[in-house]
Amino acid sequence: MNNITDKSEKLFSLLPPLPVSFEGSFDCREGCIMRYLKNVTENDFNSFLSALANEGFEALQKRDQNGNMFAAYKKGCLRVNAFFTPCDSSMRVTAAENELTPRLTPDECEGTDGTVFYAFENDQTLIDCGMCLLVQCPDHSFFIVDSGHYFQPNDNDRIYKFMRERTPEDKKVTVCGWFITHAHTDHVSKLMDFLRYNTRDVIIEGFYQNLLPSDYAVWNGNHEEPETAEKLFKTLEAYPAPVYKLHTGMRFYVRNLTFDVMSTFEDIFPEHIDDYNDSSCAVMMSVDGSRVFIPGDASLKASKKLESRWGNTLKCDVVQISHHGHTGLSSDCYRLIGADTAIFPVTRIIFENELPKKAANRTAIDIASQHFITGDGTVCVPLPYKKESVTKLPDETMEDFAKIERLWKYKYSEEYKTYIYSKFLENGGSPEKLLLPTSPEGWIEPK
Repeated sequence: MNNITDKSEKLFSLLPPLPVSFEGSFDCREGCIMRYLKNVTENDFNSFLSALANEGFEALQKRDQNGNMFAAYKKGCLRVNAFFTPCDSSMRVTAAENELTPRLTPDECEGTDGTVFYAFENDQTLIDCGMCLLVQCPDHSFFIVDSGHYFQPNDNDRIYKFMRERTPEDKKVTVCGWFITHAHTDHVSKLMDFLRYNTRDVIIEGFYQNLLPSDYAVWNGNHEEPETAEKLFKTLEAYPAPVYKLHTGMRFYVRNLTFDVMSTFEDIFPEHIDDYNDSSCAVMMSVDGSRVFIPGDASLKASKKLESRWGNTLKCDVVQISHHGHTGLSSDCYRLIGADTAIFPVTRIIFENELPKKAANRTAIDIASQHFITGDGTVCVPLPYKKESVTKLPDETMEDFAKIERLWKYKYSEEYKTYIYSKFLENGGSPEKLLLPTSPEGWIEPK
């Protein structure tokens, strides 16, 4: 037997028999093994849950959304999750020992302040990617999504400063949860830097993730990304905070926030993930009746799963546009999402270059009554959602065209550089306040 077969047989021997023969197994990392079953009925799913109960497993959660059925069980240190999807008559069962399950019942949140969702302006001085989202809860704590790229060298400090300025002076900055959609460098690099440099007066209560194994055959000879993923795994393992594992269909709670896990890499098996972005964990966040969809960089295979499984239940108020507006969710998916506000975590340059080429972007914008580009300034969305309450903070960063040309060989006309600089000023930007001072001509020499 190979290693996954050995682990699979050991774990699943502790469970009652599966209702039908399984078609394949997948090592989901962290000691978690998934078995995939097809030609499954709802009765098969329910009979398996009954068998778990009969063998002394305690039900932690049972959910039915759009016909998709999820259940989580435990017995001692063993955790079992089962997910049935009627659209393809399939069932996925995960089993793991000592897996950390997030809170599956409503949480309490002290405090009377409102809830605000922020789409953070990553530093665009040297690179045009990166994504960081933050939610401040009524008790002043923050739930964070991803972080930024290592070519955004100041962003771990900027993220800390952003939270410190919005936290009472007599309190430590509290991160009630840090959610990682996937382990690409532009989403996790600044998280690792933050953990290394910015936690002196910060409390981090837990991390939330389901990250694809770093040895999965998707990298096509790229060494940087899998090495970054492996470094992240080791960093999280060493940090003194729990690391919770998410599974599709699960609903978990953090403070006054409710999260439905809509997609993980587990959904695509037994198909092969050809685009690492399709390993993104996508969640729907709900606050007081308002809904924000966060797909990370989910791409076309994940999009098809979302469409077929969740249908109109994807409807929300605010959507983070997948993969920065590059190849991500489909037009059909954005029609189901039907968000009133669309947020692009990208620079204006990329937005203006990508939008005319991508039908999905046009669809999301046509449906929405307003859209925002994080490169123009951090977007502030008070929740519950009201369109007229959405605002934008002043633009804090701007491209250094001279350095970008040297780094990436991107070359822009003088007319376009002047236009981008004028947009920076129009968005409230101040050349004197830039961390790396730039102008349309490039680096500003210190006086």
